[in-house]
Amino acid sequence: MNKVRIVYFSGTGGTKMVADCIENTFANKGVEALKSELRAGREMSNEDEDILVLVYPVHALNAPAPVYDWIRDLAKANSTKAAVISVSGGGEITPNKACRVGCIKRLEKKGFEVIYEKMIVMPSNVLIKTGEELTYRLLEILPLKVGKIVDDLLAGAVCRIKPDVINRLMSLAGEIEKTGTGYFGKRIRAGEDCDGCGWCEKNCPANNITVQNSKPVFGNKCVLCLKCIYGCPRRALQPGICKSFVIKDGYNLCEIKKDMDCNNSSQAEIEQLARGYLWKGVKMYLLDGD
Repeated sequence: MNKVRIVYFSGTGGTKMVADCIENTFANKGVEALKSELRAGREMSNEDEDILVLVYPVHALNAPAPVYDWIRDLAKANSTKAAVISVSGGGEITPNKACRVGCIKRLEKKGFEVIYEKMIVMPSNVLIKTGEELTYRLLEILPLKVGKIVDDLLAGAVCRIKPDVINRLMSLAGEIEKTGTGYFGKRIRAGEDCDGCGWCEKNCPANNITVQNSKPVFGNKCVLCLKCIYGCPRRALQPGICKSFVIKDGYNLCEIKKDMDCNNSSQAEIEQLARGYLWKGVKMYLLDGD
């Protein structure tokens, strides 16, 4: 394997961190890795790669809409190998087990040979905040998990999962749920602290925001990634509906990483840190040797 193409979609930074780690791991093994961020409206042509690695966060039990749009616009591939890496805060448990099916089917229709799929767990950015100690554990183990994925791909390993009917039905229901994200985005509000800097417009991966008269205006293409709300330099954006989706303390992985580098992570047992079904997938991920 001489050339790897990494394409990723990221909202609040977790998936970008995973994609960066994949790129660096391949590079450290002497393999050329070309990384591109997938954003709505950005044209990306097919490359002459040995394998395509697609990385995206789980949105409504599936891939974000811009990922599907990008695959739709791809030229036909000639049996190029592909790997699909999903990123979530819950892990490989019901209802997430079919979150890659839609992407894999679309890639196969485009002529790719999908040989590998895997879930990476990162700190949750919606509804429920991942505890500090558990967050540290997830960031610490990321290079090991990515290292295993890269080693598998370089060895030509095949890893495909067959989700059961229940998870497939949940995934289909999630696609229906996506229709409400535009409604959410249209109702994001800019408070008095907004100074019209344009950060949200420049950084929205769905190209859903324009600044007019020094205030952001939100369209109906929101994918509910929450990047604008968490990333606003003045914390001036707030949801008009479904306010419980947003973590009150905010979400900034770069700051968390800095804190992690400055402090020793807790020695508390994972069993104690990840109690209950809500954290079952995270516990399985951390305790799994693969």
